[in-house]
Amino acid sequence: MIFTSSDIARITAGTLTGPGDISVSDLVTDSRQISFTGNAAFIAIRGVNHDGHKFIDSLFKRGLRVFIVEVLPSKVDFYPDAAFIVTRNSIEALQLLAAKKRTCFKSPVIAVTGSAGKTIVKEWLSDLIGRTSPVIRSPKSYNSQVGVPLSVWKLDDKFKYGIFEAGISFPGEMEKLQRVIDPDIGIFTNIGDAHSENFTDLETKAGEKLKLFVNASTIIFCRDHSLIARLIWDDKILSRKNLIDWSFNNHDARIFVKKRTRHGDNTDLTISYNDETYDFRIPFSDRASIENAITAASACLAIGMKPSDIGKGLAELVSVAMRMELKSGINNCQLIEDFYNSDPGSLGMALEYLRSQNNRKTTLILSDFVQSGREEKELYSEVADLVRKTGIDKFIGIGKALMRNSSSFDDDARFYYSTDDFIAHFNGNEFLNEMILLKGARVFELEKIGRLLELKVHITVLEINLDAISHNLNEFRKFLNPETRIMAMVKAFGYGAGAAEIAGLMEYNQVSYLGVAYADEGADLRKAGVSIPVIVMNPDLTSADVIIQNNLEPEIYSFSSLEKFAEAASRNGLFGYPVHLKIDTGMHRLGFMTDEIQKLASLMKELSCIRIMSVFSHLASSEDPAFDKFTHQQVELYLSAVSKIRETVGYSFLRHILNTSGILRFPQYQFDMVRPGIGIYGAGSFKGISLRPASRFKTRISQVKRIPAGEPVGYGCADVSDIERVIAILPVGYADGLDRGLGNRKGNLFIKGKRAPLTGNICMDTCMADITGINASEGDEAEIFGQNISINEIARQCETIPYEILTSVPQRVKRVFFRE
Repeated sequence: MIFTSSDIARITAGTLTGPGDISVSDLVTDSRQISFTGNAAFIAIRGVNHDGHKFIDSLFKRGLRVFIVEVLPSKVDFYPDAAFIVTRNSIEALQLLAAKKRTCFKSPVIAVTGSAGKTIVKEWLSDLIGRTSPVIRSPKSYNSQVGVPLSVWKLDDKFKYGIFEAGISFPGEMEKLQRVIDPDIGIFTNIGDAHSENFTDLETKAGEKLKLFVNASTIIFCRDHSLIARLIWDDKILSRKNLIDWSFNNHDARIFVKKRTRHGDNTDLTISYNDETYDFRIPFSDRASIENAITAASACLAIGMKPSDIGKGLAELVSVAMRMELKSGINNCQLIEDFYNSDPGSLGMALEYLRSQNNRKTTLILSDFVQSGREEKELYSEVADLVRKTGIDKFIGIGKALMRNSSSFDDDARFYYSTDDFIAHFNGNEFLNEMILLKGARVFELEKIGRLLELKVHITVLEINLDAISHNLNEFRKFLNPETRIMAMVKAFGYGAGAAEIAGLMEYNQVSYLGVAYADEGADLRKAGVSIPVIVMNPDLTSADVIIQNNLEPEIYSFSSLEKFAEAASRNGLFGYPVHLKIDTGMHRLGFMTDEIQKLASLMKELSCIRIMSVFSHLASSEDPAFDKFTHQQVELYLSAVSKIRETVGYSFLRHILNTSGILRFPQYQFDMVRPGIGIYGAGSFKGISLRPASRFKTRISQVKRIPAGEPVGYGCADVSDIERVIAILPVGYADGLDRGLGNRKGNLFIKGKRAPLTGNICMDTCMADITGINASEGDEAEIFGQNISINEIARQCETIPYEILTSVPQRVKRVFFRE
């Protein structure tokens, strides 16, 4: 369905400025994810830390012509032929548009809510129903006030079911989502403590969630969750609906699980419904997966699916990956793996993510869509059009259906009958400096191709949660004045996290500067496409040409460094090249001493080839209240130096002195800019701020063996026990950043929900852990640090600081970047 700009103004009760006949078929809220601008409208959303209105100019230059805004640009005449719809609230406008789209969809819509399992139930239910009918589902966990309407907007008559999830964080939010989704069938998974901080109790939260089903004809829920069942039965409106309750314990439930039998990792279920009994097998044995599978199966029975189709689908269920991963690939490629879902609706979202990463060439490796329910030629013609519109440089199709419809794609597209066929013809040299998206149905096992394209096969990895880093940056922003700039420190390989990837994230989050230690680090950022200013904090005397060639900005900390860089700037014919002066106010590391300030200022006044961009200093102990007096003295010395320099050179420049802990403890000294470092990565101990750990260091068990009583483990026979032990050997050692000081039971790994002491001396490439009493086996995951064992804990055990722990993980350990 296509709306015009005047339609949008009418639906949203907005005021239209500009032409009213521009067609709109797509809505976008993220400027990074606009891969093609035809028939798209940008919704400028204002948040605590972002303002979509700032991206109007760049989007107009890229061809976008419809903008839904809260405020008109000050110079609207600069945007000829563009339509601006001014609304009271951009998010409300988005919801109104999606609600209008919903009214035009006549097939059933299913909504899933609850505290846990929403995404998994939605995914599994979509896979089950998708075996026989075309389904549109919300991508990943798009269950918010913005994500839900963006998902519902994708509704189209070619789909026979729409399946969406809805989550809330505050009272009053669900009524808004109800008006958008307006489900015919509601599913309530469970109720728990997740996201409960804004509700008085669980009953209040459950009641809020149930408002989603006020107009639904059918509600599906587990009777064993007594609170949910009571609230539904006691409600005058909900109790009159078609209630499909299931239970392990109560024979009176509409769907009764009569029997469940575990067979290894599988579970056999015997279920009764409408006086019929059905036997199903699911490939899981944990309670959460069993409950989620039964909930999905209950929904399928409720809509009348054939039990044989349900049984086949349940037997083929696979774990749902909760994120899209970005990995380093061969030949300087980047690899995005998205096996989350395989329906056509999710392809567009994945392609937008692909195009948002950087300026590299893009490659899509796509498998057939399995059981989409769509007419094949129409479906793959639509896919080919989407690939062309998105500007994908290379397309590779895997599967017989894509092969049959190869004529719909451009002539240079390549096709293979199967994953094995692709592997048989694989030539790694054909992939160079590309961003590669692997997207496909799980049955095609595209992870086999992923293993070919990955740079490293070392199973010890450092996972980096990009959403956690964005969260932490925004937490620090809460302590800053709106005009205060941020210089994000990405030195030392981004504190071990990966400098280029973190720098790109910081650039999107609109920090003003990046800080690196050495010129070659800055040069690598430029090669990766990072364009914002980069300050080199520790430039050596021979790096001036590298700095200039890569448009980096040096720290000047001594008269010799000033002389060398000024000479290089003059030799290159530069005028007013930006430099940053460092003042030593007590740290006594790099920097000009306070008695050198007047001479420095006089020299800077005479030099026309360079110009002061900022003057800064570094606090020695801003985290320790015992040294607060010294910190204030440092600031006094710094401000005195700034005053002398400014008075002598006759112009202004940026001032900055606060590091991570300084931002929190001395906000009065934020001046023009601040320099958060390790806090962005969620490490360190900082009071008064809610930070999330962004890194998770993990490996997998290589071997498990029993060690008889009295026998030693490891070098030096240092660990001996008088009882028999079960030992796990893991492929991570001190060459991977696992400190030797953690050996001999001083440190732990987290395995299968329990702590396992590190046994014996840690080796270069391996370590051993005592897993006696832990039901672990080869291939099981082991966390070194992350959610369960914090970096701060490791640092205390090693008698060091979190900085050292993070930066000690070498580049031989693969980094895996993901978003939640």
